[in-house]
Amino acid sequence: MGISSSRNRLSAVPLAAAYVAVPMGMAMVRLVDGQGAYLENLPWLLLAGLGVLIGLHRPSPDAPRSTGFTSKTLLFLCLVAGLALYTSDIRILLETVFPYIREFAPVAYALFALLWAGTCGMADRYDFQRFGALLSVICIVNLVFEVFMYGTVPTIRWIGNADILAGLLLISLCAGLKPGLNEGGRVEPDQGNTWWRVLVLIGLLTCFSRTGYFAAGWIVLCFGRGRLLMRSLYALVCALLLVVTFLLPPTASESIRYVDYWLWVEALRLFSETPSLLLTGYPLNIGLPVTFPPGMTAIWETATGQPTIMGVYLTQVPSFWLRLLYGWGATVPAALLVFVFTLLFKNLSRMGAGLTAALFAQGMTTPLLFDPAMAVPIVMGYMVALSSPADQANAKVDEPDGSKVQPLDPAAEWNMRPL
Repeated sequence: MGISSSRNRLSAVPLAAAYVAVPMGMAMVRLVDGQGAYLENLPWLLLAGLGVLIGLHRPSPDAPRSTGFTSKTLLFLCLVAGLALYTSDIRILLETVFPYIREFAPVAYALFALLWAGTCGMADRYDFQRFGALLSVICIVNLVFEVFMYGTVPTIRWIGNADILAGLLLISLCAGLKPGLNEGGRVEPDQGNTWWRVLVLIGLLTCFSRTGYFAAGWIVLCFGRGRLLMRSLYALVCALLLVVTFLLPPTASESIRYVDYWLWVEALRLFSETPSLLLTGYPLNIGLPVTFPPGMTAIWETATGQPTIMGVYLTQVPSFWLRLLYGWGATVPAALLVFVFTLLFKNLSRMGAGLTAALFAQGMTTPLLFDPAMAVPIVMGYMVALSSPADQANAKVDEPDGSKVQPLDPAAEWNMRPL
């Protein structure tokens, strides 16, 4: 199946779900029952069903053609299997293999993004920036209300985890980077609106994500628009707010950060004691061999809602890179980084470099590719960054038939000032 470069009204539907529908859905659930609920796979299963219907009807001439009854049947069966895995009864029946299924979730989310682009066309920079601007407005409003109600900035907001929100805005920030000479002469469109880019920059400041501030400051300073002075001032503001996050009054949701720090320290201890596990990782279907210190029990139960007697499983590890390290050893994370950098240097662009910085930074504190709301936009963003038009530096310019291009006479220009 080829990827359709033409876009239509359905191309950016996954971005609308990740940037607007999921955060607003979480806020509505909190308002209804008073507790936050994380909408993980259900919205994406509904989108997968929509994608199946679109694929069966082939809405645009550029969409790939179906190969017949067999492919339609397989698409439908895949959707049914996904819906079945979402039910608790099926999970109980597949209890022995379900941990392995969960660890291959990033592959499923990446395939979803590729299939959607192949069916409905690929989103562009314009889409990422406009939905990033909408999410920024939501983040600003949410911050005002939560500061007014709680007197501080919680890590887990009404609309989601602050680090995940910052990760989405970082993708929009990278989509708004102006193409420059480091694209190797490739012609890359500079899409979007100035006010959208401003809103994304402001929205990132309101997330109070530590890794988000680090990545945003680095990306804007190295690849951002405008003069170096303005870029340096924005990076300085990010650095100052990064310090402020350590001074804010703690909230219950801050426990998720302490859990993350503790799990990183435990990983260093475990792998230093048994270096051979760096090649294999720990078994996926059993708990990790960690021991809770006395002060961590209450923090763990507050962050996860699970008693410490149940142990720690991979699905409870919040960091993407740490989860890969625990489950697969250092081989898989290293292979992933080599793959990403290979693609990046093969089609070098500012957007791709910024996305790689965001991928590395946000993977330290968020599920990243294990979270569909982040995985799908990241994969779609890389598709945009790596699919810029081919090098046209050596392309021939067609001359008008029967005439030659005359050299430009500066004196004939009406708006030329005297030298």
